[in-house]
Amino acid sequence: MKIKHLLYTFAIVFCSYTATAQTKVGTVNVNILVSKLPEIAQVQKGMEAYEKELEADLKAKLAAYEKEVKEANAAFKEMTDEAKKKKQQEIFELENDIQKFRQNAVQLVQLRQDELMRPLYKKVGVALSAIAKEEKFTQVFTLDGNELAYIDPNFDLTLKTAARLGITVEDKK
Repeated sequence: MKIKHLLYTFAIVFCSYTATAQTKVGTVNVNILVSKLPEIAQVQKGMEAYEKELEADLKAKLAAYEKEVKEANAAFKEMTDEAKKKKQQEIFELENDIQKFRQNAVQLVQLRQDELMRPLYKKVGVALSAIAKEEKFTQVFTLDGNELAYIDPNFDLTLKTAARLGITVEDKK
Protein backbone atom coordinates (compact mmCIF):
# COMPACT_ATOMS: atom_id res chain seq x y z
CA MET A 1 0.00 0.00 0.00
CA LYS A 2 2.88 2.32 0.84
CA ILE A 3 4.45 1.62 -2.53
CA LYS A 4 1.20 2.50 -4.34
CA HIS A 5 0.96 5.75 -2.40
CA LEU A 6 4.60 6.51 -3.20
CA LEU A 7 4.02 5.78 -6.91
CA TYR A 8 0.96 8.08 -7.00
CA THR A 9 2.94 10.85 -5.33
CA PHE A 10 5.81 10.36 -7.76
CA ALA A 11 3.39 10.39 -10.72
CA ILE A 12 1.77 13.63 -9.55
CA VAL A 13 5.14 15.32 -9.03
CA PHE A 14 6.40 14.08 -12.40
CA CYS A 15 3.25 15.27 -14.21
CA SER A 16 3.47 18.66 -12.50
CA TYR A 17 7.11 18.99 -13.50
CA THR A 18 6.48 18.08 -17.15
CA ALA A 19 3.47 20.37 -17.35
CA THR A 20 5.49 23.36 -16.14
CA ALA A 21 8.52 22.44 -18.23
CA GLN A 22 6.54 22.94 -21.43
CA THR A 23 6.13 26.68 -21.08
CA LYS A 24 8.56 29.43 -20.28
CA VAL A 25 7.19 32.94 -19.81
CA GLY A 26 9.21 36.16 -19.76
CA THR A 27 8.66 39.90 -19.68
CA VAL A 28 10.19 42.84 -21.50
CA ASN A 29 9.90 46.61 -21.20
CA VAL A 30 9.79 47.56 -24.87
CA ASN A 31 9.51 51.31 -24.30
CA ILE A 32 12.73 51.44 -22.29
CA LEU A 33 14.54 49.56 -25.06
CA VAL A 34 13.14 51.80 -27.79
CA SER A 35 14.01 54.96 -25.84
CA LYS A 36 17.66 53.85 -25.64
CA LEU A 37 18.08 53.10 -29.34
CA PRO A 38 20.36 55.60 -31.13
CA GLU A 39 17.72 56.08 -33.84
CA ILE A 40 15.40 57.77 -31.31
CA ALA A 41 17.24 61.08 -31.81
CA GLN A 42 16.32 60.99 -35.51
CA VAL A 43 12.70 60.29 -34.63
CA GLN A 44 12.66 63.28 -32.26
CA LYS A 45 14.13 65.52 -34.95
CA GLY A 46 11.54 64.27 -37.42
CA MET A 47 8.75 64.98 -34.95
CA GLU A 48 10.04 68.49 -34.23
CA ALA A 49 10.22 69.26 -37.94
CA TYR A 50 6.70 67.95 -38.51
CA GLU A 51 5.31 69.94 -35.59
CA LYS A 52 6.98 73.11 -36.95
CA GLU A 53 5.43 72.39 -40.35
CA LEU A 54 1.97 72.05 -38.80
CA GLU A 55 2.53 75.19 -36.76
CA ALA A 56 3.50 77.12 -39.88
CA ASP A 57 0.33 75.88 -41.61
CA LEU A 58 -1.75 77.00 -38.63
CA LYS A 59 -0.09 80.43 -38.60
CA ALA A 60 -0.85 80.83 -42.31
CA LYS A 61 -4.50 79.92 -41.72
CA LEU A 62 -4.72 82.35 -38.80
CA ALA A 63 -3.11 85.14 -40.86
CA ALA A 64 -5.57 84.55 -43.72
CA TYR A 65 -8.44 84.60 -41.23
CA GLU A 66 -7.25 87.84 -39.61
CA LYS A 67 -6.79 89.45 -43.02
CA GLU A 68 -10.29 88.41 -44.08
CA VAL A 69 -11.83 89.77 -40.85
CA LYS A 70 -9.93 93.04 -41.18
CA GLU A 71 -11.00 93.51 -44.79
CA ALA A 72 -14.60 92.60 -43.92
CA ASN A 73 -14.72 95.07 -41.03
CA ALA A 74 -13.39 97.84 -43.26
CA ALA A 75 -15.91 97.14 -46.03
CA PHE A 76 -18.88 96.13 -43.86
CA LYS A 77 -20.50 99.59 -43.78
CA GLU A 78 -20.70 99.81 -47.56
CA MET A 79 -21.87 96.22 -48.18
CA THR A 80 -25.38 95.15 -49.00
CA ASP A 81 -27.13 92.80 -46.58
CA GLU A 82 -26.61 89.89 -48.93
CA ALA A 83 -22.88 90.67 -49.32
CA LYS A 84 -22.57 90.92 -45.53
CA LYS A 85 -24.18 87.50 -45.07
CA LYS A 86 -21.88 86.02 -47.71
CA LYS A 87 -18.79 87.53 -46.06
CA GLN A 88 -19.91 86.34 -42.61
CA GLN A 89 -20.37 82.83 -44.01
CA GLU A 90 -16.84 82.93 -45.51
CA ILE A 91 -15.41 84.01 -42.14
CA PHE A 92 -17.40 81.33 -40.34
CA GLU A 93 -16.03 78.70 -42.74
CA LEU A 94 -12.48 79.93 -42.09
CA GLU A 95 -13.08 79.64 -38.33
CA ASN A 96 -14.37 76.08 -38.79
CA ASP A 97 -11.40 75.24 -40.98
CA ILE A 98 -9.00 76.49 -38.29
CA GLN A 99 -10.82 74.55 -35.58
CA LYS A 100 -10.80 71.34 -37.64
CA PHE A 101 -7.11 71.83 -38.41
CA ARG A 102 -6.32 72.16 -34.69
CA GLN A 103 -8.29 69.01 -33.90
CA ASN A 104 -6.72 67.06 -36.75
CA ALA A 105 -3.22 68.26 -35.89
CA VAL A 106 -3.21 66.17 -32.72
CA GLN A 107 -4.14 63.07 -34.71
CA LEU A 108 -1.66 63.91 -37.46
CA VAL A 109 1.15 64.22 -34.92
CA GLN A 110 0.22 60.86 -33.41
CA LEU A 111 0.12 59.22 -36.83
CA ARG A 112 3.52 60.65 -37.77
CA GLN A 113 4.99 59.52 -34.45
CA ASP A 114 3.62 56.01 -34.99
CA GLU A 115 5.05 56.01 -38.51
CA LEU A 116 8.50 57.09 -37.32
CA MET A 117 8.53 54.75 -34.31
CA ARG A 118 7.34 51.64 -36.17
CA PRO A 119 10.85 50.67 -37.43
CA LEU A 120 12.24 51.00 -33.89
CA TYR A 121 9.57 48.73 -32.42
CA LYS A 122 10.17 46.28 -35.26
CA LYS A 123 13.91 46.27 -34.51
CA VAL A 124 13.24 45.51 -30.84
CA GLY A 125 10.69 42.86 -31.82
CA VAL A 126 13.16 41.08 -34.09
CA ALA A 127 15.81 41.02 -31.35
CA LEU A 128 13.25 39.87 -28.77
CA SER A 129 12.01 37.06 -31.03
CA ALA A 130 15.56 35.84 -31.57
CA ILE A 131 16.27 35.77 -27.83
CA ALA A 132 12.93 34.12 -27.08
CA LYS A 133 13.63 31.37 -29.61
CA GLU A 134 17.24 30.87 -28.45
CA GLU A 135 16.24 30.63 -24.80
CA LYS A 136 13.08 28.64 -25.58
CA PHE A 137 10.54 31.12 -24.19
CA THR A 138 6.99 30.29 -25.21
CA GLN A 139 5.52 33.69 -24.32
CA VAL A 140 6.88 37.13 -23.50
CA PHE A 141 4.66 39.85 -22.06
CA THR A 142 5.41 43.56 -22.13
CA LEU A 143 5.79 45.25 -18.76
CA ASP A 144 4.57 48.59 -20.00
CA GLY A 145 1.27 47.48 -21.50
CA ASN A 146 0.59 43.92 -20.35
CA GLU A 147 0.44 42.82 -23.96
CA LEU A 148 1.86 39.73 -25.54
CA ALA A 149 5.17 40.67 -27.18
CA TYR A 150 6.10 37.18 -28.38
CA ILE A 151 4.48 33.77 -28.50
CA ASP A 152 5.97 30.55 -29.76
CA PRO A 153 3.93 29.71 -32.87
CA ASN A 154 3.71 26.10 -31.65
CA PHE A 155 1.44 27.32 -28.84
CA ASP A 156 -0.89 29.26 -31.15
CA LEU A 157 -4.30 27.59 -31.17
CA THR A 158 -5.71 29.63 -34.05
CA LEU A 159 -5.49 26.87 -36.68
CA LYS A 160 -6.89 24.18 -34.38
CA THR A 161 -9.76 26.45 -33.36
CA ALA A 162 -10.45 27.36 -36.99
CA ALA A 163 -10.54 23.67 -37.91
CA ARG A 164 -12.99 22.93 -35.11
CA LEU A 165 -15.17 25.81 -36.30
CA GLY A 166 -14.97 24.54 -39.87
CA ILE A 167 -13.25 27.65 -41.22
CA THR A 168 -9.96 28.12 -43.07
CA VAL A 169 -7.27 30.48 -41.82
CA GLU A 170 -3.95 31.07 -43.54
CA ASP A 171 -1.00 29.60 -41.64
CA LYS A 172 1.63 32.34 -41.16
CA LYS A 173 4.48 30.11 -39.92
